[in-house]
Amino acid sequence: MNIIVQKYGGSSVENKEKLELICNKIIKEKNKGNEMVIVVSAQGKTTNNLLSLAQTYTDNYQDISKKDLDFLLATGEMQTASLLSLMLNSKGYNSICLTGWQAGIITDSNYGNAKIIDVTTSNILSYLKDKYITIVTGFQGIDKLGNITTLGRGGSDLTAVALAGALNAKKCEIYSDIDGIYSADPKIIPNSKLLNEISFDEMLEASSAGAKVLHNRSVNLAKEYNIKISAKGTFHNSKGSKVQKNLKEDFGIHFITKKDDVSKICIVGPMMLSNRDAISKIFKAANEENVEIYMISFSELAINIIVDTKKSEYFMKKLHEILIEKNEKN
Repeated sequence: MNIIVQKYGGSSVENKEKLELICNKIIKEKNKGNEMVIVVSAQGKTTNNLLSLAQTYTDNYQDISKKDLDFLLATGEMQTASLLSLMLNSKGYNSICLTGWQAGIITDSNYGNAKIIDVTTSNILSYLKDKYITIVTGFQGIDKLGNITTLGRGGSDLTAVALAGALNAKKCEIYSDIDGIYSADPKIIPNSKLLNEISFDEMLEASSAGAKVLHNRSVNLAKEYNIKISAKGTFHNSKGSKVQKNLKEDFGIHFITKKDDVSKICIVGPMMLSNRDAISKIFKAANEENVEIYMISFSELAINIIVDTKKSEYFMKKLHEILIEKNEKN
């Protein structure tokens, strides 16, 4: 089968008019004889709205059950998938919508930032063989105990790449509201250049440093399994940008980016450069609390880490608890 995986982000699916345009793009490829797997995000600001809703139903949001929250957030993508499938079926094209777990996305139990550990494709392949356009909810999966999990913000990219690899897809196309990958954010630098291609390593570095075109974990997975990605604009006609293995020697500068809303936490003590126990505890706490460490530096007296500002105070309290308070009790 000639399988094409397409992913559409939240701004691309935010209303009926945009879903109508997406239907036309899908149908165009389907009529060429391709089997289509479509990964969708929640519409517009739905995920943010669900997060805000959750905060009104709990007295202490920091202690909210991450398992319960994943159950709630997963409904956003389900809504998009259902509406898109309804539209395609009404146009005479057989379509089916699948949740992440129905699509075979198996994860660990790290709620809110789960990692994919396996993809079983038998269900999707059965529908593709029957010529169904298969729509999959991005951003979500299921752990081995049957609990709904989410992959972290931007996780629909990860779903698309994982499915493309597991299905041996001909193409993996990531659609968003910009028409590819630019040398800088066009909103900041209007004369930035659209890149025809960029290497996995460069894109991974840029994504981790703040570029929002592709999720950094999706790029890392694509690099590991050599899955070529095309980053395109949903409502643009350009060919977009290819993310792939670098096959040529190149010394040019391709990308400049920045990351907003980050804070530095400084952990001070003697011989910090050699304190392996403290370093291990910091990374263990970050993993348990779903805090991404963007950068870390060391000196003899300090460990400095860069994290999201919105999580910095909470993580600072957690580090104080495990590095200082528990040591004093001992």
